[in-house]
Amino acid sequence: MGRKVYVVLNGKAGRRGLDFSKQEIEKWFKTHEPGIEVVFGITERAMHAAELAAAAAKTGEYYAVVAAGGDGTVNEVANGLAHSGARMGIIPNGSTNVFCSEMKISSDIQIATKNVLEGIPVRVDVGRVGERYYIWMLGIGIEAKIAYQVNPKIKKYVGVLAYVISALRQTFDKGRQVMKIIIDEDKEVTFSTFNTIVGNAASFDGFLGIKSKFSIKSGYLDVCVLQHKSPIGILQLIINFARGRRDYYRFVDKFSAGHLRAKKMRIETVPNAYYHVDGEVLGMTPIEVEVHHKALTLILPENTAGKAEAENWRKLNKEERERPLP
Repeated sequence: MGRKVYVVLNGKAGRRGLDFSKQEIEKWFKTHEPGIEVVFGITERAMHAAELAAAAAKTGEYYAVVAAGGDGTVNEVANGLAHSGARMGIIPNGSTNVFCSEMKISSDIQIATKNVLEGIPVRVDVGRVGERYYIWMLGIGIEAKIAYQVNPKIKKYVGVLAYVISALRQTFDKGRQVMKIIIDEDKEVTFSTFNTIVGNAASFDGFLGIKSKFSIKSGYLDVCVLQHKSPIGILQLIINFARGRRDYYRFVDKFSAGHLRAKKMRIETVPNAYYHVDGEVLGMTPIEVEVHHKALTLILPENTAGKAEAENWRKLNKEERERPLP
């Protein structure tokens, strides 16, 4: 009997129609592995993807639970699978898939489905703010304001460019906060900032292009505090973004960025500021944030997973590799 995969498919968003997406995903899974069984769960409301993913994981029947959608769907599925032990796969199928770009997961369904079946399962960290996990990043300040003001209809058709349009509107916004970060309950630092990023993956921000040298498996969250906004810096970043350039650190000096690492923190601002997780605006500060070390098993391409992870995976026999989890 072949493997089974459960695909959580966003019922509303996406670059393709729902029926076409289902047909393409199932077609390519079966092309790669004819005996595979593909079961779909279609989302109908906010956080429904988390519910579907958690329920599928509890059955213990599936080789992987797969998020097929944009960054929002990926976040919700990660919320359903954190601490479950189940493998999480991703098929980029949304208007924005910045996290997949960071993890080098192809937006081509043929390649993405093959990665689910042949990629390397890696235990990675997740961040948590309140009751919500996040897999990529938490943003506080102008970035969350940009996300808050993005027009959903524009985003559906132009993807990440919708954020560029919103960012242009904020170029000369003088809004900023005094931020106090209480680290691990006993250290305190204060900054003046217009935007702060608490990153889990290597890239702090798919738009600003500021990158940490630390990985998604480090056991720490990377806090990047942008203190002084430069309209020229933002315009340069937008131009380079449009050209597809990703020269990290190139314009960090335009923002006087401060950096620290922590496992747990409380963030307070005056005035209160919007925050988002993985692109979804959830509320305003103050907030409690912490890392959950290796709480999620994510299927990654070999060049992202790393040589050691790939070698350890290949030491397992076929039965061990294809065993349903948890």
